[in-house]
Amino acid sequence: IESTANVSSSEFLYTNPNDGDRVVQRYLANMVKHDGFKKLKVGNIGTHSLRKGAAAYATRSGISEDFVNRRGRWRTRKGVVDIYIDNTQPHPDAKIAAVLTGPAEPCFYTLRPGMGGVTTEFLVDQVAPTVKQVMGESIAATLALPLLWAAFESSEAYEHALLPSKIQQKNLRAFANVGGNHALNPVIREEFCVTGDGSQLNLVAIDSCGNPDQPNNLTASTSQNSREFAALNSQTGAGCRHTTEVLNEVLRLRRESQRELQKIQAILKRIAMQPAFRRNVITQDIAATPPNPSTHQASTAVLSKRPKDLFELWHEYQIGCGDLKAAKDFTAIERGANKFAFSRRKFFWDVVASL
Repeated sequence: IESTANVSSSEFLYTNPNDGDRVVQRYLANMVKHDGFKKLKVGNIGTHSLRKGAAAYATRSGISEDFVNRRGRWRTRKGVVDIYIDNTQPHPDAKIAAVLTGPAEPCFYTLRPGMGGVTTEFLVDQVAPTVKQVMGESIAATLALPLLWAAFESSEAYEHALLPSKIQQKNLRAFANVGGNHALNPVIREEFCVTGDGSQLNLVAIDSCGNPDQPNNLTASTSQNSREFAALNSQTGAGCRHTTEVLNEVLRLRRESQRELQKIQAILKRIAMQPAFRRNVITQDIAATPPNPSTHQASTAVLSKRPKDLFELWHEYQIGCGDLKAAKDFTAIERGANKFAFSRRKFFWDVVASL
């Protein structure tokens, strides 16, 4: 497992900084056109078939849909939040990758202590020279370990041969040339379990080294117990997935209800800002005084200096702040007298009026 903050520094296949798409396309084309690849249906095969198979298998194994989407780097309903989420998701990626390994379970391949003749040069030059030529030395050093381990495994323990006979014999001869013993597999296959605590990824190694003197009935009982635990794990995963779906539905309903409440609050706030009908009591002295048109126009056809918020700005356009005249009722002369403030606020008024 490699963790790096710079994608261009990685030499793996799917992060080729130069032309990754063409590299993947070429490898997939060579794999599909090979004689050993058997198609179940006649016709073209697209990359969506590969993605669909992995997603369906992981979901049926009890993995939540959210983890499947994270592993596939797929956006859900074009959510903008997916753009800001880091692509590095250790726990979801490792959990889905462990499920996709199949019944064999994920594992480590490490050299057995005391194998001095098995060096990095031996692995990349003798065991996996083609991998080194095509994918680079770092990937060849990683993939050479399972190739060397498979060469020492007996074909009787598996339904199908792990390696072609030609490659198996070549690896055995290369190991014998460096002084190795054919009776002892130089590579140890160690299974592990993927666990997580929050964002922390934990790989717990499982001791799979069995005792050769162990009775067959105990081995069968252990295998039966493993299958029962796997069934319980699948049921637990299905229950967790159902709980996650219910939780997502509850959160969706909550967001919708909050949106409706915000609309109601906005309507009530606009209603509260509307002035009530005022009954002016005019005394005889005030009524006897003739009004001054210029003073009345100057006091009413004026915009407020600093509206506190957008609600007050829209209230100024519709009704008017205090005793001032509504901005929508301004005449051409009144708009000209307040042209600087009126022209700047008119953009907002036009946008709100068009909603």
